[in-house]
Amino acid sequence: MHAPCWTSPALFLAIFNIFHSVANLGDLCWREGYDAKRCCEQKDASCWDGVFTEARCCSKGDGSLRAGSRGNPICWLDGYSYEDCCGATSKAGCWDSEFTAERCCHEPSDDELVKPLDVTQVDMSEAYMRAMADAADSPLGCTDSPSGLWRSVKLASVALNLSRQYGMPGERPNRDTMKDMVQHATSWAQDKHAWMTAKASCPEGCLNLINLVILHIDKEFGIAQARHLYSLHQELMYELERVDDWQPQTAWPLLSDGFDYVPLLLGLSQRHSCYGSSLRIYIYRLARFSHMTAPLLTCSQKMSQCTASVFIYRWLESGGCITDDAEKADLFYLPAFEACYNETACGFGNTSEHDTERCYTHDFNPATDLPYFSRHRGTDHFFIFGCNLLPFRDPLMIAARQSVMVTVESYQAENRAGPNMLAWLSYWKDVLIPGYIPSWRISAMLAFNRPMLQRPNLVAFHGHSPSSGQVGHMYQRSPLADVRDRIINYFWNASRSSVGPPVRDYFRRMGMSRFCLIPAGLTAWTIHLYEAFFFGCVPVILSDELTVPFQNEIDWPSLSIQVPVSIDMADLHAKLETFSVGRLKAMYRQLTKARCWFDYSRGWGTEGSSEDGCSPYKGLMSGLQARARRGQQLYHLRPSWEPPPRT
Repeated sequence: MHAPCWTSPALFLAIFNIFHSVANLGDLCWREGYDAKRCCEQKDASCWDGVFTEARCCSKGDGSLRAGSRGNPICWLDGYSYEDCCGATSKAGCWDSEFTAERCCHEPSDDELVKPLDVTQVDMSEAYMRAMADAADSPLGCTDSPSGLWRSVKLASVALNLSRQYGMPGERPNRDTMKDMVQHATSWAQDKHAWMTAKASCPEGCLNLINLVILHIDKEFGIAQARHLYSLHQELMYELERVDDWQPQTAWPLLSDGFDYVPLLLGLSQRHSCYGSSLRIYIYRLARFSHMTAPLLTCSQKMSQCTASVFIYRWLESGGCITDDAEKADLFYLPAFEACYNETACGFGNTSEHDTERCYTHDFNPATDLPYFSRHRGTDHFFIFGCNLLPFRDPLMIAARQSVMVTVESYQAENRAGPNMLAWLSYWKDVLIPGYIPSWRISAMLAFNRPMLQRPNLVAFHGHSPSSGQVGHMYQRSPLADVRDRIINYFWNASRSSVGPPVRDYFRRMGMSRFCLIPAGLTAWTIHLYEAFFFGCVPVILSDELTVPFQNEIDWPSLSIQVPVSIDMADLHAKLETFSVGRLKAMYRQLTKARCWFDYSRGWGTEGSSEDGCSPYKGLMSGLQARARRGQQLYHLRPSWEPPPRT
């Protein structure tokens, strides 16, 4: 890198080494001291480096960001041009609600030309490097006292926001920086004067620092301390929002949008009525099993697609459908975060009692450990599995064989090389739910969701398969995963397709594709199915054993396709080619309407009290209510009885 481009090469390299796979919203070429005249007209060589080149920034030699065509360059994507769209007749697909003739067919002003390029068109690493360097060079916006604190918070905040814009989880500060931040956060919780001083010095920094450390606080100090600290965050946010015309400093992008789950899980949000359900649920709060629901916030972010059990538990706890009177309960629930086993006491501690595969101890017996289990042989109890169901031969599955299993799994094949995963959904008693997708990831997917007319690719699939380098051995164990290699082998060189292993610009490719292929993997389900709703690509399901959730709420045939796994890929390709644009647009509209059923950030507070609302919690309550009412009406006798004595 040329020295004038970066104020601190060491800082930049350290940041880039951590965050090299994520990116920023834009790609502005000009930083302080540089402009189009200096770089594009006067040809100052110090303007350019390995990333920012004259060809990239001076496409017409005049310093503009023109794309070598007339009209507004931000409009010409995926092969469209001024000539296609701005003549006497327009090419199909030119215009929609975002791209209009009025916006695109005139020569833009200089102000319009220097706007960032479309997020879906910018190379991620390049844009990220530029944004991080800009953040490092720009004024801090706060007095950096104590020295280095607010600068560390700012850079960590910018990096996390940028990564999440592209659906990446991002990295948190390193150990020493985190230790320093935690020390300040705990001092604020204990010393009112320290808190008042900090929030007067840098209010945006305080808000972001609390978000950065809150998972650590919960894990190391417990949920009560985390709740107290986050109440300071809410208090400060409330104070700032009451100030007329207050806006956060441009240099301090707040992290709140990516941390909306925190107050929900900590019980700091409004209560709800469980969508008006009359169902009453009793939650076991037994000290012996408290390890199965901690640390709360860490578990909510661990293997995110598997963490529905965390969110359902806390959603129920904040709802009016919970009862403390066991005699009035329709259903009983023992919470456990089984998808978080290696972050909780489920995975460490007394190894004779816990192992790394399950939260429940091997000697757990619901008939003796749960006081109300035996009254109806467990038919009025439910257990939640946000990822793998325990195998049929597991002691818990045998003992609770008549209980309701709330699960994402419709079918788990027996592995070719252990462990035994054979388990499947019971249609007569179980409830199927979708996998969990974080709200910040949903926001990123929606940012890449294009109208159907602006999707140049026909099909897309990027994921692991039996032929994957590092994890292929896992998929080789599953007989269900073979279809993934068949997809990749056929569509790899097919026109208008994007298939293969995971890629860095995964979100961009999904948003550019009309169909998303949804093959079975280690088990019959995959989170790719639910992601398709937010990417806006029509899901094509290739999993014979997959059962889709919420079939009473969603008209699945109107928005998706399911074909036999045995289908010839050439036949599938030909079939998808026959779909007209009108048919695809109709399916796209249905996808848009239905995606609320898969968004676990919906349904809290007043939204969870609206009977016409839509969220996975409402679908869950509908399923549980059907099971509870049927179970108690048909099977009401206790395990032991005898006729009354004669009188």
